[in-house]
Amino acid sequence: MIGLVRAIGAEAKHQGVEPLRDERHLFDVDHWRRRHRNAAAERIGRQNTRAARHPVHSVGEPGIVGSLDLPRSLADWQPERLGVHCAITDPLRTAGRGFVLPAYIARRHDHELRDLLTGAASGEDPVLLVLSGYSCTGKTRTAYEAVTACLADWALVYPKDADGLYRLLAADALGPSTVLWLNEAQELLGGHGGEAAAAALRRRLEQPGPFVVIATLWPGHRKELTDRPTGVQDRHPQARALLATAPVITVPAVFDGPALGRLHESDDGALAVAARNAPDGSITQTLAGGPALVQWYEQADGAQDCYGKAVVTAAMDARRLGHTSPLPLALLEVAAPGYLTGPQRAAAPTNWFETALAFARTKIKGVAAALGEVAHDYGMGARPGVCRLADYLDHYARTARRECFPPASFWHAVEHHAATAADLYELACSAEVRGRLRLAAALLRLAADMGHGPAWEAIVTMMAYRGVTEEAENLARSLLRSGDPEPMLALAWTLSEVGDPDETERLVREAATTKRASALTSLAAVLSHGPEAEAALTESVALGDPEAPFLLAEIRRNAGDLAEYERLLWLGASAGDRNARGELVRRKCRADEWDEAERLARSFAEHGDGFELALMAIERHRDGDQTEAERLAWAVVELADRHALGAAKQTWPGGTFAAAVVLRGLYSDGEADAELFLHRLTEFRNPQTWAVAAWSQEAGHPARAEALYRRAADRGDLYALERLAMMERHRNAADAERTHRAVVDAGGGVDPLAALWEHEGRAEEAEQGRCYGLEIDGSLADPWPF
Repeated sequence: MIGLVRAIGAEAKHQGVEPLRDERHLFDVDHWRRRHRNAAAERIGRQNTRAARHPVHSVGEPGIVGSLDLPRSLADWQPERLGVHCAITDPLRTAGRGFVLPAYIARRHDHELRDLLTGAASGEDPVLLVLSGYSCTGKTRTAYEAVTACLADWALVYPKDADGLYRLLAADALGPSTVLWLNEAQELLGGHGGEAAAAALRRRLEQPGPFVVIATLWPGHRKELTDRPTGVQDRHPQARALLATAPVITVPAVFDGPALGRLHESDDGALAVAARNAPDGSITQTLAGGPALVQWYEQADGAQDCYGKAVVTAAMDARRLGHTSPLPLALLEVAAPGYLTGPQRAAAPTNWFETALAFARTKIKGVAAALGEVAHDYGMGARPGVCRLADYLDHYARTARRECFPPASFWHAVEHHAATAADLYELACSAEVRGRLRLAAALLRLAADMGHGPAWEAIVTMMAYRGVTEEAENLARSLLRSGDPEPMLALAWTLSEVGDPDETERLVREAATTKRASALTSLAAVLSHGPEAEAALTESVALGDPEAPFLLAEIRRNAGDLAEYERLLWLGASAGDRNARGELVRRKCRADEWDEAERLARSFAEHGDGFELALMAIERHRDGDQTEAERLAWAVVELADRHALGAAKQTWPGGTFAAAVVLRGLYSDGEADAELFLHRLTEFRNPQTWAVAAWSQEAGHPARAEALYRRAADRGDLYALERLAMMERHRNAADAERTHRAVVDAGGGVDPLAALWEHEGRAEEAEQGRCYGLEIDGSLADPWPF
């Protein structure tokens, strides 16, 4: 609409047509923007009235109730209201008080983002852009500066949660020339109501007219929302479909050489201080006071400070283990005693918790506090009874406390004070991968009783693994009658692992009676071929299952329909299916279309770990083109290095490993080549790359490999920790068990520890550990009824 008004006005001016005085407002863009806002407000008013009479209570579809912030001029938004972090102040300008921002140094990603926004401003199609980067890297500041520079005359709206976003979209309140600001988008798309909001936003993006959505995400959160899980229920299909094709602008964690040069040339005192204190280029983190916040936390061991540190540590554990909702203060109060010694608890004053909260809310360098307030959902002020952990401490804790399992008081607090069923479920999953199976089962039951569907699936799986198959099937069938096939599918695939194909097919067929996409795809996978499998996949593709196109494509290829085969591959790839993406790249390689294959692989790499690019390196290696194989393999390693700060949160990336296999083969001719390969790998910042280097040295230089593994493990790499545990098996039994227990507590599961016990001849303990797990304190759990 705004573009049309401008076009008509320009053409009238070109033709020399002057509007009458009482018609001039018709060519005023702000007039039409105000009309749109007023119309949206009227719609919301009518919908609020209807919603009050007929409230909506269905899960995943929030009701259109409560007040709603409407889009308003970008000039009316202050950066701090949009989530931009305050920075350390210029020491030469002591008069400045309040919210202060240093001068902005534009980098390569800024130009990329601004080019996209400039195109969006002059175009007629909606655009969704994702800024990906870790804590305190400047994602929000980057977005703010770009929008201010390119879309200064647009309106902006900032919904604070999934319900607010859904209601904005349902009210059709997002007109043309509007920026939808989704800061920390995982909070809106990943929790309760996120799927409904994502689906509504997908529909809005299908409408014509200039409209921009800017989302910021940590890489780990983006990976969680865009990767389809294997073996568990897909909880984010709409969010994944929304984000699958969005351009991703990576905000690097550090300033590179040219940017650092411009930084030193700046006359901004705050930037000068940051440059002096961040020789590694972590300018934005230094500006935001992150390192000082960590130092403050680590040194809080005094007679009074210890209570504040205990509360903050409980918050760290809650966040890193899956409690994504704002943290209830009651949870932190109940959890904190387990982080204190007996004398500290005995000496605690009656008001210890109030004192601890005051300490935790102290702003370090006037910038960031460990625990911050949570803005009220729809009004002014803070929400009572909850807090939010500082991003930088959250990021820090995921490595620093990776091998720490929380005390019993923490889990008692979780059982009684976790904010939502989804939080309970995630905490239960964290307990399970850390071997605390009894605890996980109890938390899953609580989450399931609160209505969390995926918890039932996990319960059925856990029962099946422990041989309680009859009870598991009865539970799955009762849930199937309510329309949920996932627990029955989970049971079927669990039985398939022990080699019972007849039972697997029987259960999958029963689940497929629901006609849900996942069940139909599972049925086709069980049947593998034939008319029934083809019919099931055709129906599943129509229902939007992202894995079905690849499976159906194989059937079409075998039938000789290559045009449909390629169309289905593109459909699956656009939905994020890795099988489809890899097959597309291989197809281009087989057709000798290497440039097109690389273009595709690099575009896919922006949404993963470069596996498709590594496939190209393997193909080149097989064809004997060693130069291209080397170039592509190093490209994968360099790509992984861009995300070095987040590597500790990822599992072993297939792309990096595959690239390392290629490189190891290329550098295996002589000692000098091997040394060159090792030296180059260890120069990268990515701990997973160090683990690759260690793996390549295990056979010939075990001591060197162990040193590299320790270096990677200290940065939180789980694979490196697992390899260290394996290397210690043959040396010192006590050290080996200690490291194996660290693997368990870091999320490696109880199997490595059970395997160690088997290796030592403790078969009964190993079997008991696999079946019943560990207690909270790490001792072997006695048999317990499910």
